[in-house]
Amino acid sequence: MTIAVAIDVAAGFPGDVLPPVSIDDAASRILAYCTSHYSGWAVYDLAGIGARSAGLLDDVSTWSLLFANALNGRIELKQIADFDLTRRREFAHRVSRIPAGQDLHHLTHDQLNAVIHACQFGFDGVWAPRTTKLAALYRPQAIPVLDGYVGMAFGYQRDDLSLKVQRFGLNRQERIAAIVRAMAVYLRDHTGTLAQLRAEVSPTVPELAAAQPGDECPLIADLRLLDMVVWTAIDDRLAVGAGLPPKWLGRRPGAHIPYEAIAPVPLPASAAISADPHR
Repeated sequence: MTIAVAIDVAAGFPGDVLPPVSIDDAASRILAYCTSHYSGWAVYDLAGIGARSAGLLDDVSTWSLLFANALNGRIELKQIADFDLTRRREFAHRVSRIPAGQDLHHLTHDQLNAVIHACQFGFDGVWAPRTTKLAALYRPQAIPVLDGYVGMAFGYQRDDLSLKVQRFGLNRQERIAAIVRAMAVYLRDHTGTLAQLRAEVSPTVPELAAAQPGDECPLIADLRLLDMVVWTAIDDRLAVGAGLPPKWLGRRPGAHIPYEAIAPVPLPASAAISADPHR
């Protein structure tokens, strides 16, 4: 008898958690998400690959916080102003303690605590739903995107990763820590499940393929793949709850979006201006 494989990252959490997601449903949602021009796939994931390779994520600038907008971070002018030098240095320090190129589920105890510490960074109006969308661009293999949908998947309210309320006896910082640890344990114990999901989706979206011999890591980390499964499942759950059809499940995939579609375009070399006004 064949045992159906499902992704059950929130197992053991109290409340109305995300139920297990079958590999088939996860693959359907991932393919729809990664072939949509209006999801975060092109403007966040693919653009992030280009930004890292170009060295644009080697420092933290005033404008860096705007990168969170690529996943609907809704960053406002005041928040950019409040992301001052002291806060940028603190953010950079927390992120720098996490080794680049290391998967969340391969970190040591101290390194995992560094991830949690980075995810807990924030200031008025800018907490995990916004800061992790930025921080995950710097350390995509280790830092999860902890927005309201991910919080809901673990049984919390949509704004529980921003508010200081107690929920199931935990405050905001403790809820963030619980989710990060659960993701690390799940990824450690279910590498085969993620590999199976990759095998389902990579023929259509080759950027999701497993690392090949000679590669340091896949283009898209297991953690981000899990993020996508959780986020699209909750998005569908909310749509169905509102009497609408699912946004991702069962949606026909679009055409493959290659990296070249979002690659930076350099300014051409300056050319002499002709004296002839008609040229």
